[in-house]
Amino acid sequence: MKAILQLLGLVFAITPAATSACSVVRNYKVPTSLELAEKADTIVLARVVGEVPGKEDWNSNVTVKPVELIKGSTMPERLMIFGHLSDARWHATRSDPHELRAPNPDAMMGGCTRYIFDKDMLLLLFFERDENGELRFAGYPFARVSEDVPSADALWVKAVKVYVTFATLPRNQRRAAIIARRDALAKEDSVESKALAADLDVELRRRRTPPFD
Repeated sequence: MKAILQLLGLVFAITPAATSACSVVRNYKVPTSLELAEKADTIVLARVVGEVPGKEDWNSNVTVKPVELIKGSTMPERLMIFGHLSDARWHATRSDPHELRAPNPDAMMGGCTRYIFDKDMLLLLFFERDENGELRFAGYPFARVSEDVPSADALWVKAVKVYVTFATLPRNQRRAAIIARRDALAKEDSVESKALAADLDVELRRRRTPPFD
């Protein structure tokens, strides 16, 4: 994670008044779903269970209990992400269950990633290993790295599983695989299938160089 932060040039601070803002280098590009799936060492569906207070009001952590392993070799028993539980001061904004591209609105409040969560909220979380082999939250600014979902079979969960499958393929095979999956989904008589097909099409048409060879 240290390398990630150095790469992004990320500097951020969050205060109880939510007045501080993060900043990123000018050429920073928000990772897409396929890029997040490729970079992550572990992706889990996890339930928010509590909060671990920090020395200061602004640096507490939220504990989560993984309930499903989406990517990785071993399901962690407990994980932590930076943040607070909802209280009288803070109220978490629920993610749009139909959205596949834009991050949760709370990521735009000033901290670059959302940091307010409800207890028992079900989150789809991305983690990467640091230089010591420890899992650390992949807190890429403005990315869909901590979206809440209504259930384990939600549209976003299905989409991430699809992208994880593509991320396991050699890069020179990905484009053809995505095109085939997009075309197959587009033919299905399902709103979710068509939404996934449209999202795959966006992935294929990105203006910057995609993770394909």
